[in-house]
Amino acid sequence: MHVFRSMVIEAEIDKVWSAVRAFDSVSAWNPGVELAELETGTKTAIGTIRKLHIPDGSVFRETLLAHSDLDHFYTYDILESPLPVNGYVATHRFIPITHTRQTLGIWESRFECAPSDCAELERIVGDVIYIGGMTGLNTFLKGE
Repeated sequence: MHVFRSMVIEAEIDKVWSAVRAFDSVSAWNPGVELAELETGTKTAIGTIRKLHIPDGSVFRETLLAHSDLDHFYTYDILESPLPVNGYVATHRFIPITHTRQTLGIWESRFECAPSDCAELERIVGDVIYIGGMTGLNTFLKGE
């Protein structure tokens, strides 16, 4: 399954990337994450594992697979989560919109799931996690 969402973020790329580049910074800008802690590694090192504590009490464990300050993206996988998915790999990337001094946020993933779960996972991953997270990022950056 492929889930793709994009959104215009009302800040320049340097400000956006500064907020999101550290693998454990997600709890600062994403209202869907209460706490992000590094279990191993450092904030931008490939192979770093983070643990995310979600407001409903669930926990996600993820590995940083790729990170680029030059191209403004990071890729990660899910090691453990309550989602009924296998082989989940996601990339969160940011592209400057030079005309308006904004940023295009793109968040997408590929994973396997039972056919009966596809529609609900499209909604949860795409709308709740990705759009919810990028909306939170936009709000966070406006408040800085």
